[in-house]
Formats: sequence, C-alpha cells, structure tokens
Amino acid sequence: MANAIQRRRRIAEVARANNGSNPRDASEFAAGSLETELAAIGKAVPARGWAKLPADYFANLDHSLHGAPKKK
Repeated sequence: MANAIQRRRRIAEVARANNGSNPRDASEFAAGSLETELAAIGKAVPARGWAKLPADYFANLDHSLHGAPKKK
C-alpha cells in the first residue's frame, strides 16, 4: 500500500515538472492525432450517409443533440 502511494506521488511530481502535463496522456494523444482520427471517421462515412444529414445540421447541433431551440 505504501509503495502504491509513493508511486502515485512520484508520478504527480514528474507531471508537475513537465508543466502540469501527464506523461500518460502525452503518449496516448500525439499532436494532431484528434484531427487525423476525425478525418478518418469522416472518410469512412459513405456519401449516402452524409446526404441524409439536414443542411443546417451543424448550425443546429445543440438542437439535434440536446433539443435546444433551432437557430434560423
């Protein structure tokens, strides 16, 4: 138990030394990877799928997801 606490403290110290970044997070998400992943997802959707979206879908995303009033 004491070893686990010491290990967590050491990880926290290292993270603070690196401007507050968590080394685990940095290795999981390389710079630009979110953009790359989203582009891959967008390319994987067939054109028929994109055609089914309303023209104002992205402008009214809050309406589609949460039921907020539509923007005009």
